[in-house]
Amino acid sequence: MTNRTTMTREQAIAALVERDVARWGESERAASAHAHAGRSLGRALNELANRAELAGTPDAALRAAADAALTDADWRSLRDGG
Repeated sequence: MTNRTTMTREQAIAALVERDVARWGESERAASAHAHAGRSLGRALNELANRAELAGTPDAALRAAADAALTDADWRSLRDGG
């Protein structure tokens, strides 16, 4: 995979979609892409970092990249349950 600290928004969203497809099957690709399409880079990286942590495989570099990429608007959205 691309170095996570230089991952683009599109690459992060594609990684989320691929993980969803791996879990739920190819038939869910379009729905996953639609669900993740509005994410910012910070929100996409944050979701990837969260998934890694929940799977028991935390990635410190990914978490740091997510934290660095999250904007004030992202943080507001996350605090509001988004």
